[in-house]
Amino acid sequence: MKNQKNPIKNPKNKQQIISSSSKESQMQRHLGWERPIVGVHVRRTDKVGTEAACHSVEEYMTYVEDYYRTLEVNGSTVARRIFLASDDAQVIEEARRKYPQYQIIGDPEVARMASVSTRYTDTALNGIILDIHLLSMSDHLVCTFSSQVCRVAYEIMQTMYPDAAHRFKSLDDIYYYGGQNAHNRRVVIAHKPRTHEDLQLRVGDLVSVAGNHWDGNSKGKNTRTNQGGLFPSFKVEEKVDTAKLPLYAGI
Repeated sequence: MKNQKNPIKNPKNKQQIISSSSKESQMQRHLGWERPIVGVHVRRTDKVGTEAACHSVEEYMTYVEDYYRTLEVNGSTVARRIFLASDDAQVIEEARRKYPQYQIIGDPEVARMASVSTRYTDTALNGIILDIHLLSMSDHLVCTFSSQVCRVAYEIMQTMYPDAAHRFKSLDDIYYYGGQNAHNRRVVIAHKPRTHEDLQLRVGDLVSVAGNHWDGNSKGKNTRTNQGGLFPSFKVEEKVDTAKLPLYAGI
């Protein structure tokens, strides 16, 4: 252990850190990055139609509009800026065409390199790292949590604030990470099915949540009946699992 060198004190590593920081600043200047800015990630290629649904540019822009209108209502007059990252270069062109009142910052070349055929190259890797970093640096994030790019950007964003939970909008999934335990919620208001898609719920039931439909309903499975279906999101609350840990009184 004594022979191990501190990587931060290593001159070569210091040089790499400074170089990375310089590249970041250079790219921000090149793109015209200024704050406030909303980060938008639009996923269009590999998983759309299988694991994830396709969402139009207009759906994302609804929440971008909400963010800037809130700033304006509170008395802030700012340029409306978006950092737009995607695996489809046409998305950036489409957004610029449909929303000329916005300063849309994005690199179509990075988006082209993120396509399925070229994403496993060094250039594409550097591009996706930069996209994730800039998305995490945004003041607000609009994306789909079915995408790991979106979730990683949000996770990094969380390190910059005491709580960044109000700084994002996901168009599909609620936050999760691969391999996590079941996301259970406890029923606090009973529910009688109104349609064949609804779950029957009793107070105290545990529901394993599969996702939020963002229309007042969530989807999940009642662990008591083992049936899956929809239920009103407001009728359940988070079940927090706790465990007793040693107190280490002698320390």
